[in-house]
Amino acid sequence: MKLTLVNKKPEVANVESFLFKPEIDLTWQAGQFFRYHLEDLNPDTRKTNRYFTIASAPFEKLIMITTRFVPGDGSTFKKDLLNLKIGDSLEASGPSGDFVVEDPSEQSSSSNKNFIFIAGGIGITPFRSIILDLNHNQKPINIKLLYANRTPDFIFKSELESVQKKHPEFKIEYYVDPLRIDEKAIQLAINNYKQSLPFARAKRNLPMIYVSGPEPMVEAFGETLTKMGVAKNQIKQDFFPGYTAP
Repeated sequence: MKLTLVNKKPEVANVESFLFKPEIDLTWQAGQFFRYHLEDLNPDTRKTNRYFTIASAPFEKLIMITTRFVPGDGSTFKKDLLNLKIGDSLEASGPSGDFVVEDPSEQSSSSNKNFIFIAGGIGITPFRSIILDLNHNQKPINIKLLYANRTPDFIFKSELESVQKKHPEFKIEYYVDPLRIDEKAIQLAINNYKQSLPFARAKRNLPMIYVSGPEPMVEAFGETLTKMGVAKNQIKQDFFPGYTAP
């Protein structure tokens, strides 16, 4: 499937978004990804294909890739992407992935479904799609977002806070290096949720925990959550290869 570049925009330092129009009407679930292909006669070892989360929500219709660029470094794919001009195209296949939230309309009571989102740096991209999609569809956003970044330049910060103003149930905590999202912060988020429920429900209704970010970070959180006694079916992970933890 061909995607044609219609716009690109800077987000924060060294992070840029690319908006593509698909050649056919397309649907996807917020949080899914595509496999992208860009021709290059002399690609590096990572070749000509890459996977990127769809940072846009389905109602936005355009496919948005948001990625970080390292000045003077980076893959040939990233360089080719950065050099695309408006009207240029690339090939994509998908969508794929199960890093999605259950459709609240299929729940007996959507207000009972709660989430803890843990994002590291560029790992915020699937959460942007999910959160904006819930807001657009006028669904509750029962989410506690723990968001870590090396600098105070958080990607999509203004968009997320705009949604937060409309949804008092949606909470955001920022962590700037050297602060870290640790076991204590996660446990506090879990405890705050449990305290909001009657005792019987608190024991059987734990929040789903979604983790997205650089691969080493996501793997480390998986180990931490397991040690904390969080069941595997309560955890979803989405990692970004080639990035270091924030």
